[in-house]
Amino acid sequence: MSGCTSQVKICEPGGGGIILPLLGEAEQEWRKGLRAVLYLLGLLWLFLAVATVSDIFMSAIEEITSKKKRVWNSTSERYFTVKVWNDTVANLTLMALGSSAPEILLSVIELLGNGFFSGDLGPSTIVGSAAFNLFCISAVCVMAIPDNEIRKIKDVNVYIVTAVISLLAYLWLYVVVSVISEDIVEIFEGILTFFFFPLLVGLAFAADKGYLAFIRSEVSPQHKAKFVLTDEDVARLGKDNGWQISDEELNQYLTSSQRMSKAAYRKRALGRLLHGKHEVPAAGHRNNFSAVVPSEGVQLPAPPGPVAPPPPQSLILFGSENFVVLESVGLIRLPICRTGNLSLTVMVDYECREGLAKAKDDYEAVQGTLVFLPDEVEKIIEVKIMQDEMPEDNEDFYVDLSNPRCKDGGFASLGPIATARVIIVDTDIPSVIYTDEDCINVPEASGEKQVPITVRRKDGCGACSCKFTTEDGSAIEGRDYAKAEGEIFFEQQQLTAELVVTILATCAYDDNQEFRVILSEPTHGATFDANTDGGAESCIVTVMIVPNQVSKDIASRTMRALGVNWQKTQRGNENWKEQFSNALLVNGGDDEAGPASGIQWCLHILTLPWKLFFAIIPPVDYCGGWLCFFISLVFIGMVTALVSDLAGLVGCVLDMPDFVTAITLVALGTSLPDTFASKAAAEQDPFADASIGNVTGSNSVNVFLGLGLPWAIGSIYWAVMGRTEEWQAKYAGQAKFESWDVGDGKFIVIGGDLGYSVVIFSSGAFITVFLLFLRRKAFGGELGGPRIFKQVTAVALVMVWVVYVALSSAKSLESASAANCR
Repeated sequence: MSGCTSQVKICEPGGGGIILPLLGEAEQEWRKGLRAVLYLLGLLWLFLAVATVSDIFMSAIEEITSKKKRVWNSTSERYFTVKVWNDTVANLTLMALGSSAPEILLSVIELLGNGFFSGDLGPSTIVGSAAFNLFCISAVCVMAIPDNEIRKIKDVNVYIVTAVISLLAYLWLYVVVSVISEDIVEIFEGILTFFFFPLLVGLAFAADKGYLAFIRSEVSPQHKAKFVLTDEDVARLGKDNGWQISDEELNQYLTSSQRMSKAAYRKRALGRLLHGKHEVPAAGHRNNFSAVVPSEGVQLPAPPGPVAPPPPQSLILFGSENFVVLESVGLIRLPICRTGNLSLTVMVDYECREGLAKAKDDYEAVQGTLVFLPDEVEKIIEVKIMQDEMPEDNEDFYVDLSNPRCKDGGFASLGPIATARVIIVDTDIPSVIYTDEDCINVPEASGEKQVPITVRRKDGCGACSCKFTTEDGSAIEGRDYAKAEGEIFFEQQQLTAELVVTILATCAYDDNQEFRVILSEPTHGATFDANTDGGAESCIVTVMIVPNQVSKDIASRTMRALGVNWQKTQRGNENWKEQFSNALLVNGGDDEAGPASGIQWCLHILTLPWKLFFAIIPPVDYCGGWLCFFISLVFIGMVTALVSDLAGLVGCVLDMPDFVTAITLVALGTSLPDTFASKAAAEQDPFADASIGNVTGSNSVNVFLGLGLPWAIGSIYWAVMGRTEEWQAKYAGQAKFESWDVGDGKFIVIGGDLGYSVVIFSSGAFITVFLLFLRRKAFGGELGGPRIFKQVTAVALVMVWVVYVALSSAKSLESASAANCR
């Protein structure tokens, strides 16, 4: 066939997309230069809209995947709180859908908008986005780590599954369009591509559970060093009078075991960009390290004022019942206090007594008599602690007071704390934080009720802390209980701390209403007790609000039968109203965000119409987040339809093929939010799973859903419709038309440019995965390392992306030129 193509383009009179151009043929007669500038600016504005609505979509996904339930463990014979969604399954299903929704919907919408004919924009965006994700996001994450620090992938088996399948996914794409049935997608190919998605999820889940163990999971030595203070460390940092080091030195051993989801990192990153919500570290808590500090002090009565008559006797007691010291402390000082009649001269005997600690081996036993002169209120007993080279469990000994007496008449007696217990902590053991109870039952109250929760720590005795926050279960924050969050601090040698939650006046008509108090992010090497609810990564206390039997009336049972939770509905109504007011504020209504910068003001003004428009989407309070999920998905589809048309207009007025527009402008615009999220995850997460570890899984989902779904729809549609006149006119000018125009209707996907691009991408993907493997072998992790090697890696990965774009674009321009001249 010869002659030039006569198909009307979207930017020419008579052409059009799904929605655009808005002004029809009048707009198409404008000068191309002006239209190119306007369309490019409009496309960038739509990318802001995609990022904004995707943030709402990810909030719904985070709400859905964060659901928890209590399950009975028959081995330990206790309840544990577990997530309803497995993390790996959540990442590969809802999380991947959230990050890839624009690309997937673009491919589907393009198919529907083109009358079930395949276009270049959707499939090319899938490949272009995958290339940017793997090459450029990996480069950003490598550079985001401070010099000489590393981050390694923890769930190696899951990573191997997703990495291998992501490579096979794009090779499969090439095989479909260029090998099995060239330029034709058969029904079985489309359906098989789609059903590779549940296969991926199943294999990744099996790897997560340990059924597919390619490599034994381990924690890197760098992370182990952060969790444990050795004898050598304490000897280097210690002082004769106790463990005294600066906050900066101690921060070298700071770690966080609480890992956030990909949705949380993306939400935080976008909030920081658009609303100035910078990460605010917990308020500093300067610890005064002393030789010994009471672990559970008692409030001593103040000395009587000069007006009150003197009591008849003196009272002698220790300042605390328990004292905790490091084995390396050297000399400890135990305070003995005198209250009551201070005008007397009082004597008391003291003597050490063995417990698990033995005299001479662990401490030097002392005994003697203390003399309190008139108006003297405190004496000190000094005991020397021995340090040995052997790791051992915590040990204790006792110091007893006895025989109180007065020198010149009067009376003296021992107070309630006449014996002090001294606990010697081996310096190799970190603190373990736990609570006495996993579940607390609280009867509903007619007024507010304060519920104290005691938090304890064992083993280590250095200063440490952990964060706590409340989380909804069936009980609702603001209706059933007051939100509580903050940080619990354990001073050096302090064994217990307390937090308080407030139960509000409510009527728990249904069964028990529950919410959770979650302890997380232990500092200074501390961990949580793995045998308590929450395991080693957190400590969870479930608070059950138990209703009074009289509260269960007919109306409440009716609402329960109908599945209506009016408390959640009321809170949702309030939050829905706030969405509109917060959309008008530059910081999104966050008073703690601080003053907005000029860039944030510009972004606020640009996104204000979108934020007001997307405030229509209901908040996550309804239907467990699912209503927000589906409606925000519809809004993403609407914006994506505009992106599809506008990208086509940009390419048309610039004489740029849709393929080139897709792998450059559209791929960059849809991938930038994930770039910020991955960078934040690389910086804040102790492992690389939440940054580059999720890229391979997301790329696989792009193919299996973003291409499998439209391919299955298109191949089935044309098999049913057959070779229509429209189909004949569409492909009559193609060189291979004669071979296609046989049998039933065929779904045509021209594999030339797409197949070539996939080959280039697959080659670069092999290079990238191999380079990350070499970094793991050389530096112990995929991310970070020495500065020069970080820079070399980042430059190499970016150059791979540049080569991919250049070669793919050159091939597409060559094909477009050849097609126009046939």
